[in-house]
Amino acid sequence: MLGVVEPAVYLITGPMAAGKTTVARLLAARFPRGVHLEGDLFRRSIVTGREEVTPDLRPEAMAQLRLRYRLAAAAADTYAEARFTVALEDVVAGPLLGEYRTMIRHRPCHVVVLLPSVEAVARREAGRRRKGYGDWSIAELYDGFAGSTPRVGTWLDTTDLTPDETVDEVLARTATTRSPIVIADYDAGWPGLFERLAAPVRAAVADLRARVDHVGSTSVPGLAAKPIIDMDVVVASAGDVPEAIERLRALGYLYQGDKGIEGREAFLWPPGAPEHHLYVVVDGSRPHADHLRFRAHLREHPEVAAAYAACKRDLAARHGADRVAYTEAKTAFIAAALRGADPPEGV
Repeated sequence: MLGVVEPAVYLITGPMAAGKTTVARLLAARFPRGVHLEGDLFRRSIVTGREEVTPDLRPEAMAQLRLRYRLAAAAADTYAEARFTVALEDVVAGPLLGEYRTMIRHRPCHVVVLLPSVEAVARREAGRRRKGYGDWSIAELYDGFAGSTPRVGTWLDTTDLTPDETVDEVLARTATTRSPIVIADYDAGWPGLFERLAAPVRAAVADLRARVDHVGSTSVPGLAAKPIIDMDVVVASAGDVPEAIERLRALGYLYQGDKGIEGREAFLWPPGAPEHHLYVVVDGSRPHADHLRFRAHLREHPEVAAAYAACKRDLAARHGADRVAYTEAKTAFIAAALRGADPPEGV
């Protein structure tokens, strides 16, 4: 069992017979305060009027599916607020995976997709007393993950792993040390750090005609900030986004989906790299324009930058251990600044 750790939520998904239940229960048992939560509980709790999820998905079935996800996310958050680490297992594929993660407010929230080979899934399903596929074929649901689900979070091919080995791998890939939010005075070394972090990214996306921009507070000279670089990978069109995502994943970046902001694909930094944030945006899109407008406004209006620094220091003092609350509280200031900002040249 692990020692004292900060609570986290693990969203564990994959096709039926991928081993989610066994892995989630074993994972929860590794923590001194661990909860195994089944999202399907909220489907089974509907006694009358339940609509099952089938390949020809009906609107009511989709509504009930989203309801189930919201209830499971709220339950996971409630356990995490009580300082339990939660292993939440559910079947969630396609674009809904990023949406589900966004429903979970607690951070850290680790998405783990278990995807053994389709042959391994078929063998495991054949060996189960209670069959899970119903109207689905194994190939249909498997393709829903392998072919249609964004590569959000950590994906594990568990074909040759035991459940305990799978848990070991999950813990190794999701180990994080979260410290309270600290707002530091401006560091003249931040532009150089950006260039070092951007160099391998630029090389990876060069033939996509993409550029890498330094955005966020560390891109504004003189502005106090969290000492974490923010970078935008700016691609020419939406059609380039999937390829950019795969190339960044190949560099070790952990894809997190859009985190509730459409048009801004977010990533965690590779293992061993300095902590930084990276986003893929389309040139001229709203998220891209907002990043540039806010940067330009702060650079051109020192009084606004000073007010922003004071706001961040105050919020860090009040919400230093709650990154979601800190980020949400900044939103009002950023929105007001954007209302007063001019569009940057070229956008």
